[in-house]
Amino acid sequence: MLQPAIASGLIDARRVILIGDPAHCLQFSARAKGTGIRTIRSFDFPRARADSSVPANLDAVQAPPDVRQLLADCRPLRADDVVILLSESDVGSALALAGALSDLPIDVHVVPVGSIDLMAVSRITQFGNMVTMRIFQSPLTPFNRAIKRGVDIVVASAGLVVTSLLFVIVPLAIKLESRGPAFFRQTRHGYNNEPIRVLKFRSMTVMEDGDNFKPVTRHDPRVTRLGRLLRQTNVDELPQLFNVLAGSMSIVGPRPHATSQNELFNELISSFSRRHNVKPGITGWAQVNGYRGDVDTLEKMQRRVEHDLYYIDNWSLIFDLKIIVMTFFSKKAYWNAF
Repeated sequence: MLQPAIASGLIDARRVILIGDPAHCLQFSARAKGTGIRTIRSFDFPRARADSSVPANLDAVQAPPDVRQLLADCRPLRADDVVILLSESDVGSALALAGALSDLPIDVHVVPVGSIDLMAVSRITQFGNMVTMRIFQSPLTPFNRAIKRGVDIVVASAGLVVTSLLFVIVPLAIKLESRGPAFFRQTRHGYNNEPIRVLKFRSMTVMEDGDNFKPVTRHDPRVTRLGRLLRQTNVDELPQLFNVLAGSMSIVGPRPHATSQNELFNELISSFSRRHNVKPGITGWAQVNGYRGDVDTLEKMQRRVEHDLYYIDNWSLIFDLKIIVMTFFSKKAYWNAF
Protein backbone atom coordinates (compact mmCIF):
# COMPACT_ATOMS: atom_id res chain seq x y z
CA MET A 1 0.00 0.00 0.00
CA LEU A 2 2.87 2.37 0.78
CA GLN A 3 4.67 1.96 -2.53
CA PRO A 4 1.85 3.24 -4.79
CA ALA A 5 1.09 6.01 -2.27
CA ILE A 6 4.74 7.16 -2.42
CA ALA A 7 4.80 6.92 -6.21
CA SER A 8 1.61 9.00 -6.53
CA GLY A 9 2.91 11.70 -4.19
CA LEU A 10 0.45 11.09 -1.34
CA ILE A 11 3.35 10.26 0.96
CA ASP A 12 6.73 12.02 0.99
CA ALA A 13 9.52 9.56 1.69
CA ARG A 14 12.10 12.39 1.79
CA ARG A 15 12.05 16.16 1.36
CA VAL A 16 14.96 17.53 -0.62
CA ILE A 17 16.54 20.90 -1.48
CA LEU A 18 18.27 21.16 -4.87
CA ILE A 19 21.19 23.47 -5.67
CA GLY A 20 22.21 23.97 -9.28
CA ASP A 21 21.05 25.13 -12.69
CA PRO A 22 17.21 25.47 -12.77
CA ALA A 23 16.89 23.18 -15.80
CA HIS A 24 18.97 20.48 -14.11
CA CYS A 25 16.98 20.89 -10.90
CA LEU A 26 13.72 20.41 -12.80
CA GLN A 27 15.00 17.25 -14.48
CA PHE A 28 16.25 15.76 -11.21
CA SER A 29 13.05 16.68 -9.37
CA ALA A 30 10.85 14.95 -11.96
CA ARG A 31 12.90 11.79 -11.78
CA ALA A 32 13.01 11.71 -7.97
CA LYS A 33 9.27 12.33 -7.55
CA GLY A 34 8.33 8.79 -8.57
CA THR A 35 10.32 7.40 -5.65
CA GLY A 36 8.68 9.65 -3.07
CA ILE A 37 11.48 12.25 -2.95
CA ARG A 38 9.78 15.64 -3.10
CA THR A 39 11.67 18.82 -3.99
CA ILE A 40 10.61 21.56 -1.57
CA ARG A 41 12.94 24.29 -2.88
CA SER A 42 15.69 24.79 -5.44
CA PHE A 43 18.49 27.38 -5.51
CA ASP A 44 21.03 28.50 -8.08
CA PHE A 45 24.61 27.56 -7.36
CA PRO A 46 26.15 30.44 -5.31
CA ARG A 47 27.68 32.98 -7.66
CA ALA A 48 30.55 34.03 -5.39
CA ARG A 49 32.90 31.07 -5.62
CA ALA A 50 34.84 29.93 -2.63
CA ASP A 51 38.57 29.38 -3.00
CA SER A 52 39.06 26.19 -5.03
CA SER A 53 42.11 25.25 -2.96
CA VAL A 54 40.14 23.91 0.00
CA PRO A 55 42.12 23.75 3.26
CA ALA A 56 42.14 20.59 5.35
CA ASN A 57 40.05 22.21 8.09
CA LEU A 58 36.75 23.16 6.43
CA ASP A 59 35.46 24.59 9.70
CA ALA A 60 38.04 27.35 9.43
CA VAL A 61 36.65 28.60 6.13
CA GLN A 62 34.52 31.72 6.37
CA ALA A 63 31.64 31.24 3.92
CA PRO A 64 31.05 34.13 1.50
CA PRO A 65 27.87 36.21 1.97
CA ASP A 66 25.77 34.44 -0.66
CA VAL A 67 26.57 31.04 0.87
CA ARG A 68 25.63 32.32 4.34
CA GLN A 69 22.34 33.54 2.88
CA LEU A 70 21.82 30.14 1.25
CA LEU A 71 22.26 28.48 4.65
CA ALA A 72 19.82 30.92 6.23
CA ASP A 73 17.24 30.18 3.52
CA CYS A 74 17.66 26.40 3.83
CA ARG A 75 17.55 26.10 7.62
CA PRO A 76 13.82 26.84 8.20
CA LEU A 77 12.78 24.45 5.40
CA ARG A 78 13.69 21.43 7.58
CA ALA A 79 14.60 19.26 4.60
CA ASP A 80 15.95 15.74 4.89
CA ASP A 81 18.60 16.18 2.19
CA VAL A 82 20.28 18.75 0.04
CA VAL A 83 21.54 17.73 -3.41
CA ILE A 84 24.20 19.74 -5.25
CA LEU A 85 23.76 19.25 -9.01
CA LEU A 86 27.35 19.71 -10.06
CA SER A 87 28.30 21.09 -13.48
CA GLU A 88 31.87 21.06 -14.76
CA SER A 89 32.45 24.73 -13.89
CA ASP A 90 31.35 24.16 -10.28
CA VAL A 91 33.73 21.31 -9.47
CA GLY A 92 36.38 23.54 -7.88
CA SER A 93 34.05 25.03 -5.29
CA ALA A 94 31.75 22.07 -4.66
CA LEU A 95 33.69 20.76 -1.66
CA ALA A 96 33.73 24.19 -0.03
CA LEU A 97 29.97 24.55 -0.56
CA ALA A 98 29.37 21.05 0.83
CA GLY A 99 31.48 21.96 3.85
CA ALA A 100 29.37 25.06 4.45
CA LEU A 101 26.16 23.01 4.11
CA SER A 102 27.42 20.64 6.79
CA ASP A 103 26.27 23.27 9.29
CA LEU A 104 22.73 22.06 8.55
CA PRO A 105 21.46 18.85 10.25
CA ILE A 106 20.75 17.16 6.90
CA ASP A 107 22.47 14.79 4.45
CA VAL A 108 24.48 16.51 1.71
CA HIS A 109 24.74 14.79 -1.72
CA VAL A 110 26.64 15.68 -4.90
CA VAL A 111 25.36 14.51 -8.30
CA PRO A 112 27.42 15.35 -11.42
CA VAL A 113 25.17 16.82 -14.11
CA GLY A 114 24.79 14.45 -17.06
CA SER A 115 25.43 11.34 -14.98
CA ILE A 116 22.00 10.89 -13.38
CA ASP A 117 21.23 7.86 -15.56
CA LEU A 118 24.66 6.42 -14.81
CA MET A 119 24.27 6.88 -11.07
CA ALA A 120 20.83 5.27 -11.15
CA VAL A 121 22.46 1.91 -11.95
CA SER A 122 25.63 2.34 -9.86
CA ARG A 123 26.61 1.89 -6.24
CA ILE A 124 29.03 4.02 -4.25
CA THR A 125 31.76 1.78 -2.83
CA GLN A 126 34.98 2.08 -0.87
CA PHE A 127 37.97 1.32 -3.10
CA GLY A 128 41.17 1.51 -1.07
CA ASN A 129 41.26 5.03 0.35
CA MET A 130 38.94 6.34 -2.39
CA VAL A 131 35.24 6.22 -3.17
CA THR A 132 34.10 5.01 -6.59
CA MET A 133 30.87 4.40 -8.49
CA ARG A 134 30.59 0.66 -9.16
CA ILE A 135 28.47 0.03 -12.25
CA PHE A 136 28.72 -3.77 -12.35
CA GLN A 137 30.07 -6.26 -9.86
CA SER A 138 31.18 -9.87 -9.99
CA PRO A 139 28.04 -11.99 -9.57
CA LEU A 140 29.50 -14.08 -6.74
CA THR A 141 31.65 -12.92 -3.85
CA PRO A 142 34.61 -15.12 -2.83
CA PHE A 143 32.51 -16.37 0.10
CA ASN A 144 29.58 -17.26 -2.18
CA ARG A 145 31.91 -18.99 -4.63
CA ALA A 146 33.27 -21.10 -1.78
CA ILE A 147 29.73 -22.08 -0.72
CA LYS A 148 28.71 -22.92 -4.29
CA ARG A 149 31.89 -24.95 -4.80
CA GLY A 150 31.27 -26.90 -1.59
CA VAL A 151 27.71 -27.72 -2.67
CA ASP A 152 28.99 -28.76 -6.12
CA ILE A 153 31.46 -31.24 -4.61
CA VAL A 154 28.86 -32.74 -2.26
CA VAL A 155 26.12 -33.04 -4.91
CA ALA A 156 28.45 -34.33 -7.64
CA SER A 157 29.99 -36.93 -5.30
CA ALA A 158 26.54 -38.08 -4.16
CA GLY A 159 25.32 -38.14 -7.76
CA LEU A 160 28.20 -40.37 -8.88
CA VAL A 161 27.53 -42.80 -6.04
CA VAL A 162 23.78 -42.97 -6.75
CA THR A 163 24.25 -43.38 -10.52
CA SER A 164 27.35 -45.59 -10.39
CA LEU A 165 25.47 -48.57 -11.88
CA LEU A 166 24.53 -46.45 -14.93
CA PHE A 167 28.23 -45.85 -15.60
CA VAL A 168 28.50 -49.61 -16.14
CA ILE A 169 25.25 -50.32 -17.98
CA VAL A 170 25.10 -47.30 -20.34
CA PRO A 171 28.63 -47.64 -21.82
CA LEU A 172 27.99 -51.35 -22.49
CA ALA A 173 24.67 -50.58 -24.17
CA ILE A 174 26.27 -47.85 -26.31
CA LYS A 175 29.03 -50.20 -27.45
CA LEU A 176 26.53 -52.95 -28.31
CA GLU A 177 24.32 -50.63 -30.38
CA SER A 178 26.86 -48.77 -32.50
CA ARG A 179 30.54 -48.56 -33.23
CA GLY A 180 32.60 -45.91 -31.47
CA PRO A 181 33.58 -44.89 -27.93
CA ALA A 182 31.03 -44.79 -25.12
CA PHE A 183 32.25 -41.35 -23.96
CA PHE A 184 33.31 -38.29 -25.90
CA ARG A 185 34.59 -34.84 -25.07
CA GLN A 186 33.32 -31.69 -26.74
CA THR A 187 34.97 -28.26 -26.58
CA ARG A 188 32.73 -25.59 -25.11
CA HIS A 189 33.19 -22.22 -23.44
CA GLY A 190 33.32 -22.09 -19.65
CA TYR A 191 34.00 -19.53 -16.94
CA ASN A 192 35.54 -16.30 -18.26
CA ASN A 193 34.86 -17.58 -21.80
CA GLU A 194 37.76 -20.03 -21.52
CA PRO A 195 37.48 -23.30 -23.49
CA ILE A 196 36.70 -26.45 -21.51
CA ARG A 197 36.28 -30.09 -22.51
CA VAL A 198 32.80 -31.33 -21.57
CA LEU A 199 32.35 -35.07 -21.03
CA LYS A 200 29.19 -36.84 -22.27
CA PHE A 201 27.83 -40.28 -23.04
CA ARG A 202 27.87 -40.69 -26.82
CA SER A 203 24.29 -40.49 -28.11
CA MET A 204 24.99 -40.03 -31.82
CA THR A 205 26.75 -41.85 -34.61
CA VAL A 206 29.10 -38.87 -35.00
CA MET A 207 31.28 -36.90 -32.57
CA GLU A 208 31.22 -33.39 -34.02
CA ASP A 209 33.20 -30.60 -32.41
CA GLY A 210 34.33 -27.03 -33.07
CA ASP A 211 33.33 -25.59 -36.45
CA ASN A 212 32.07 -29.02 -37.57
CA PHE A 213 29.35 -29.04 -34.91
CA LYS A 214 25.73 -29.03 -36.12
CA PRO A 215 22.91 -28.63 -33.57
CA VAL A 216 20.68 -31.64 -33.03
CA THR A 217 17.17 -31.29 -34.43
CA ARG A 218 13.99 -33.26 -33.81
CA HIS A 219 14.12 -36.73 -35.47
CA ASP A 220 17.80 -36.16 -36.26
CA PRO A 221 19.10 -39.30 -38.05
CA ARG A 222 22.49 -38.91 -36.35
CA VAL A 223 20.94 -39.75 -32.95
CA THR A 224 20.92 -43.47 -32.15
CA ARG A 225 17.88 -45.23 -30.69
CA LEU A 226 19.57 -45.56 -27.31
CA GLY A 227 20.91 -42.02 -27.68
CA ARG A 228 17.38 -40.66 -28.06
CA LEU A 229 16.42 -42.25 -24.72
CA LEU A 230 19.58 -40.94 -23.07
CA ARG A 231 18.91 -37.41 -24.30
CA GLN A 232 15.22 -37.44 -23.33
CA THR A 233 16.10 -38.49 -19.77
CA ASN A 234 19.25 -36.28 -19.55
CA VAL A 235 21.32 -39.38 -18.73
CA ASP A 236 23.78 -38.42 -21.49
CA GLU A 237 24.82 -35.45 -19.31
CA LEU A 238 25.74 -37.57 -16.24
CA PRO A 239 29.49 -37.77 -17.04
CA GLN A 240 29.62 -33.99 -16.55
CA LEU A 241 29.57 -34.76 -12.82
CA PHE A 242 33.29 -35.40 -13.34
CA ASN A 243 33.60 -31.92 -14.89
CA VAL A 244 31.99 -30.55 -11.72
CA LEU A 245 34.43 -32.39 -9.47
CA ALA A 246 37.32 -31.16 -11.61
CA GLY A 247 36.08 -27.57 -11.18
CA SER A 248 35.38 -26.64 -14.80
CA MET A 249 31.60 -26.81 -14.35
CA SER A 250 28.97 -26.36 -11.63
CA ILE A 251 25.82 -28.33 -10.89
CA VAL A 252 23.72 -25.22 -11.68
CA GLY A 253 24.63 -22.50 -14.16
CA PRO A 254 24.12 -21.41 -17.77
CA ARG A 255 24.40 -24.43 -20.06
CA PRO A 256 27.62 -24.31 -22.14
CA HIS A 257 27.17 -24.07 -25.90
CA ALA A 258 29.35 -25.50 -28.62
CA THR A 259 32.09 -23.08 -29.66
CA SER A 260 30.58 -22.43 -33.10
CA GLN A 261 27.23 -21.44 -31.54
CA ASN A 262 28.99 -19.21 -29.00
CA GLU A 263 30.87 -17.28 -31.66
CA LEU A 264 27.74 -16.83 -33.78
CA PHE A 265 25.40 -15.54 -31.04
CA ASN A 266 28.11 -13.49 -29.34
CA GLU A 267 28.06 -11.25 -32.43
CA LEU A 268 24.25 -10.99 -32.46
CA ILE A 269 23.45 -10.55 -28.74
CA SER A 270 25.38 -7.80 -26.96
CA SER A 271 25.17 -9.29 -23.45
CA PHE A 272 25.78 -12.89 -24.53
CA SER A 273 29.26 -13.17 -22.99
CA ARG A 274 27.93 -12.25 -19.54
CA ARG A 275 26.74 -15.85 -19.37
CA HIS A 276 30.37 -16.78 -18.75
CA ASN A 277 30.70 -14.68 -15.59
CA VAL A 278 29.89 -17.86 -13.66
CA LYS A 279 30.78 -21.49 -14.30
CA PRO A 280 28.51 -23.32 -16.77
CA GLY A 281 26.14 -25.86 -15.25
CA ILE A 282 24.73 -29.30 -15.90
CA THR A 283 21.31 -27.73 -15.42
CA GLY A 284 20.17 -24.11 -15.35
CA TRP A 285 17.31 -21.65 -14.99
CA ALA A 286 16.76 -21.49 -18.76
CA GLN A 287 16.60 -25.27 -19.07
CA VAL A 288 14.04 -25.83 -16.30
CA ASN A 289 11.86 -23.17 -17.94
CA GLY A 290 11.81 -25.02 -21.26
CA TYR A 291 14.54 -23.07 -23.09
CA ARG A 292 16.75 -25.93 -24.19
CA GLY A 293 17.36 -27.90 -27.35
CA ASP A 294 17.73 -26.42 -30.82
CA VAL A 295 17.99 -22.61 -31.09
CA ASP A 296 17.09 -22.11 -34.74
CA THR A 297 15.99 -18.49 -34.23
CA LEU A 298 17.61 -15.46 -32.62
CA GLU A 299 14.52 -14.97 -30.42
CA LYS A 300 14.93 -18.42 -28.84
CA MET A 301 18.54 -17.70 -27.94
CA GLN A 302 17.61 -14.27 -26.57
CA ARG A 303 15.04 -15.86 -24.26
CA ARG A 304 17.64 -18.37 -23.10
CA VAL A 305 20.17 -15.62 -22.46
CA GLU A 306 17.57 -13.56 -20.54
CA HIS A 307 16.97 -16.48 -18.18
CA ASP A 308 20.70 -17.12 -17.78
CA LEU A 309 21.38 -13.47 -16.91
CA TYR A 310 18.46 -13.46 -14.47
CA TYR A 311 20.07 -16.42 -12.72
CA ILE A 312 23.47 -14.68 -12.59
CA ASP A 313 22.00 -11.43 -11.22
CA ASN A 314 19.83 -13.17 -8.62
CA TRP A 315 22.01 -16.07 -7.49
CA SER A 316 21.46 -17.61 -4.08
CA LEU A 317 21.96 -21.06 -2.61
CA ILE A 318 18.18 -21.43 -2.31
CA PHE A 319 17.83 -20.54 -6.00
CA ASP A 320 20.33 -23.29 -6.90
CA LEU A 321 18.44 -25.86 -4.81
CA LYS A 322 15.16 -24.81 -6.44
CA ILE A 323 16.62 -25.36 -9.93
CA ILE A 324 17.97 -28.79 -8.93
CA VAL A 325 14.52 -29.85 -7.70
CA MET A 326 12.85 -28.45 -10.85
CA THR A 327 15.31 -30.40 -13.02
CA PHE A 328 13.77 -33.64 -11.74
CA PHE A 329 10.12 -32.68 -11.32
CA SER A 330 9.30 -29.83 -13.75
CA LYS A 331 7.76 -30.88 -17.07
CA LYS A 332 9.34 -27.86 -18.74
CA ALA A 333 12.80 -29.25 -17.94
CA TYR A 334 12.19 -32.02 -20.47
CA TRP A 335 10.76 -29.86 -23.26
CA ASN A 336 12.73 -30.01 -26.51
CA ALA A 337 14.85 -32.91 -25.22
CA PHE A 338 15.69 -34.72 -28.43
